[in-house]
Amino acid sequence: MIDAKHKKSWTMEEYSKEIPENLRNVWSEVWQIFEPDNSWKDDQSKCTRIKEKLVYFSQDHYDTPEHIDKVIKALCRGVSLTQAAVDWQNPHIGDDSSPRKKHEKLRGIQWQLVIAYAGFEITAKGLMNYFERNTKPEIIRDFINKCKLPCYQKLEPPTPKEKSNLEKWLNKEDEAIADFLGVTAGDARIINQWLVNSQAVCNWEEAVKLAKALRNVTAHGFLQPTKVGQWKLKSSFRTLADNLAEIMTSGLRKLV
Repeated sequence: MIDAKHKKSWTMEEYSKEIPENLRNVWSEVWQIFEPDNSWKDDQSKCTRIKEKLVYFSQDHYDTPEHIDKVIKALCRGVSLTQAAVDWQNPHIGDDSSPRKKHEKLRGIQWQLVIAYAGFEITAKGLMNYFERNTKPEIIRDFINKCKLPCYQKLEPPTPKEKSNLEKWLNKEDEAIADFLGVTAGDARIINQWLVNSQAVCNWEEAVKLAKALRNVTAHGFLQPTKVGQWKLKSSFRTLADNLAEIMTSGLRKLV
């Protein structure tokens, strides 16, 4: 785990390099418990040992090979996605020609968070033994609490020049379009608190809620890369992706 007392003295570049390495290392340790691949399908004692690790997150885990296989496959997918996201240097979406356009870089930053959140959610659901389609907020909340994280280094809001444009964006006149694009009341509230009302995000749960909200408005096409640039959101997107990886790292460490 990153030493919270020293994190502030790091540059953003140094911090962003440390996060993926931590996730990679702890996953390697966890895999030493699981390996070799698929061996748990024919080894009941291994299933039992793995289940004894998993019950830290949920007492509803059981030791059948089918269940253990389902959980491990979820963790593999989740960690791979988030690892790929935080490993993605100079992200961009668009033509690979050089130089890349500004909006292509900003769109890459957005989708880096989308991918990181997907992996985070899959991992959390696997560990919490929750495989329903729609993730209940309490599942994420309980997962975060189980991870026993250090104090959150608060995420200050950016300071865009024209907040009136933000308010207009969050309160679309055509509410049917906003609903179609996935902008829920909860997403609007967390974005409004942080971005319009300039209230810093001060804990891990609120950081995950903000990451989810920004993931949703990106994935549903509501937040354009031009707005990311205008509202100075670039570094916050990267920080939130790193936050998700850091929570996963702490959670996976509970299995070791």
